[in-house]
Amino acid sequence: MRRRRCWICGLVVFLLGAAVFLAAYYTPARPRSAMRRPAKPPTTATAAPTASPPAPPVCPFADRFNGYVGIYAKNLETGRTYTLNADQVFAAASTIKVPVSVVMYQQFYDQADFWDQIAYDVGVELMMLISDNEYFAVFLDEIEEKIGPEKIRVLFADLGMTSTTIRDAKARELYGYSNITTARDMAVLFERLYRGGLIRPEKRDFMLDAMAHSIFPDEMARYLQDRRVMHKIGDLDDVLADVGIVEGPGGPVLISIFTETRLEQDYASDYIAAISACLYTALSGNSTSWSGEFHSPHDPDLPKP
Repeated sequence: MRRRRCWICGLVVFLLGAAVFLAAYYTPARPRSAMRRPAKPPTTATAAPTASPPAPPVCPFADRFNGYVGIYAKNLETGRTYTLNADQVFAAASTIKVPVSVVMYQQFYDQADFWDQIAYDVGVELMMLISDNEYFAVFLDEIEEKIGPEKIRVLFADLGMTSTTIRDAKARELYGYSNITTARDMAVLFERLYRGGLIRPEKRDFMLDAMAHSIFPDEMARYLQDRRVMHKIGDLDDVLADVGIVEGPGGPVLISIFTETRLEQDYASDYIAAISACLYTALSGNSTSWSGEFHSPHDPDLPKP
């Protein structure tokens, strides 16, 4: 980062970051309905859905999403796994901020000076907490400048994300978005991050704790408020995603869900909330506050309660 190496600049960065964190931490979570954009038809470049395995009996609505959906879920204690179109390509949206943060910690953090390290930490925290875009753009520009866009994709592959790219002109031509991923790719990253070994243990804990305090509770965390949900949402036009790990009785459960629909985004939000609770119960054996049925007032094709 190009900043003057002076203690005053560093102090300003630190104080500003601390102020934003405290504001985010002590401010009640904002309902996503207040941040919706008008729905639009899915991009014509979106790949057709792949063949779907039968949904488990406890989640009969899993493959009846009105649009495209990709799911990868796994009990990290037992290894029990459920997938649905897990290799379907989607726009990564803000979920891409997680692997970018990991790459930043792997490649630059240890070589940075004290004040740059503070700035890195503040940026990562804000990206996980409030999905900050300004720090993301700065980090990505720095990564591209220092190691190049092709190297970023190599580093993603080293993380196990073989279908994930960023600022990729070819991906934009094929899929309509330059940052793409799959439910499986993000799940692989989250499992490796959770189990440790990718970055320093204290930075791993730092990232997970920031995700556990995300200000976006309407999707994965909606029916899981009494559990620790370490997750990152992605919200872009007609795409809504949530990827995370739910800690609770029966073992931690990893859930990665990507959706794309022509309906209002509230419909996708309702679906992600319901399927997250359903999969958590199916894979952990523990109930949640979810009613057990999926009825969204935003889907004209589903019967209403």
